[in-house]
Amino acid sequence: MTRSRAILAATSIAAAAALLVAGCDDDPPATPTPEPTAASASPSASPSPSATAVVVAPERPKEMDDDGPAGAEAAAVYFLELDSYIMKTGDTTEWEAMSQKSCEYCTNRLEQSKLIEERGDTFEGGEARIRILHTYEQDATTGIWPIDVEIKESRSTITDTKGTVVFEQDAQTSTARVETTQSDGRWVIVGVPDIPES
Repeated sequence: MTRSRAILAATSIAAAAALLVAGCDDDPPATPTPEPTAASASPSASPSPSATAVVVAPERPKEMDDDGPAGAEAAAVYFLELDSYIMKTGDTTEWEAMSQKSCEYCTNRLEQSKLIEERGDTFEGGEARIRILHTYEQDATTGIWPIDVEIKESRSTITDTKGTVVFEQDAQTSTARVETTQSDGRWVIVGVPDIPES
């Protein structure tokens, strides 16, 4: 899972850099905006297909109030469900609150979200359905609860301000191990590595 996410981050960042280097010298001359016709000005006209859809944040599960394995599982699912939301909206408040500073995966996804927002790109798709595969015993030394999950992710695209698709990824199913723990009474994510091969 982290490998595909890393590819997404690296690919879209590289695409962004390439587009920035290319500059705007080859842009076609601006065309005049056509005058609205009676049909297009009519209140009964169909809404524009490019109208921005409202993106709703995933609901924080009440199970996250539990400080045991049920809370750890709920935190893992909720965190992964936040991914497409932060890419679409740039609202990373909850993501950052749940990310431990040492979590490289968390930082990479945060940087991807901020890059999309800075460039004015549009992220579509990428919704994830999470299934718990296995919850391990809490590590007595670190306090970490490792949780193996399956992630079914819908197709996703990143489109730039000119309407050019700079990144696309087909729907995919992957697995990951979400490492959760508590800090100051809140669930946080320590890391999201691949599940080690047995």
